[in-house]
Amino acid sequence: MLGRTLRIFLNQVAIEFKNREIELTFEQFVMLRMIESDPTLIQQDIANHLQKDKSIIVRQLDNLIEKEYVVRVPNSDDKRKKNLVLTQKGREMMNRIMQLNFEVSQKLISGIEGKEYKIFQQVLNKIQENGGSAEDLFNENKYTTK
Repeated sequence: MLGRTLRIFLNQVAIEFKNREIELTFEQFVMLRMIESDPTLIQQDIANHLQKDKSIIVRQLDNLIEKEYVVRVPNSDDKRKKNLVLTQKGREMMNRIMQLNFEVSQKLISGIEGKEYKIFQQVLNKIQENGGSAEDLFNENKYTTK
């Protein structure tokens, strides 16, 4: 049920991306969110976290750079590495997507009120407790190679 619910949410987000002419995949959004949360992030960190081949990540990052959402900047400790940083345009896109995600979430939970909503929150909290919270997902210690 949880997997099916997640697919419904992701499908609704994808539909809204298209309706609002946001030319990103959900995975690219996740990459932007990771970059937003850690300005010392490098490509290898994203590849490790998403368990994807580095070449796939490089292509997706090149696409985000082409759209001017991300820039590569020299790493202050290791000149061979490039950190990934959101541009102003990238931060604006993140704000749009976060608002969109909120709206989709509100739509999907409409009609759930009172006691049902409280139980729903408790179940979600327990799932996060069992598997790690959203903050843990973007915690650099979980996915970096530093």
